[in-house]
Amino acid sequence: MKSKTSLPSRKHPVQERSRQTVKAVLEATAQVLVQRGYERTTTGAVAERAGVSIGTLYQYFSNKEALVAALIEEHVQDVLTLVETALAKHASEPLPAVLRALIKASLDAHRLNPELHKVLIEQVPREGALAAAMGISERLTEMLRTHLRERCPGLPPSRIRLVAFVAESTVEALTHRAIIEGPRWLTTGALEAEAMDLLLPYLTHSLSA
Repeated sequence: MKSKTSLPSRKHPVQERSRQTVKAVLEATAQVLVQRGYERTTTGAVAERAGVSIGTLYQYFSNKEALVAALIEEHVQDVLTLVETALAKHASEPLPAVLRALIKASLDAHRLNPELHKVLIEQVPREGALAAAMGISERLTEMLRTHLRERCPGLPPSRIRLVAFVAESTVEALTHRAIIEGPRWLTTGALEAEAMDLLLPYLTHSLSA
């Protein structure tokens, strides 16, 4: 069971200079994670890479867990924004267009820095604050459930919830396995095509049953 522990508290930047400092620290965190891995990443190494003092870093992030949790939350927000935009843009289009947009949005969010995502998937512990930061699946499933409910108002809510869960879990699993085992599939279009072939018949059948 996932822990309900909240994210470590951090000072939120208000001024532009502070926002730039936080941005530099998070970019440095990503670089150090890729270079060293999670276990060997330290706040000192991140501060040095970012060009800030360790005291400045601790103004915004209480420890390594807080740094990585903030980095994950940035990624989560990127994914949610891409998926939400895709669903809104294609809401009135046929199911294949919606599914294609959903798959593409998920893959697009992971194409930018697959090396970092591999570290986050393989090495970061799923517990405490980090588990909370990684709670993206539930939010994506809820987005898809809302869309399917509007598309198929006659289906029982429990059925729509299950279909949304299966579809989202499939896309997430394919994306994460590709990052670990075949990152080239993220750029060739092959994974998108295979995911469409897998999910379109399932959704077509499930939503017409």
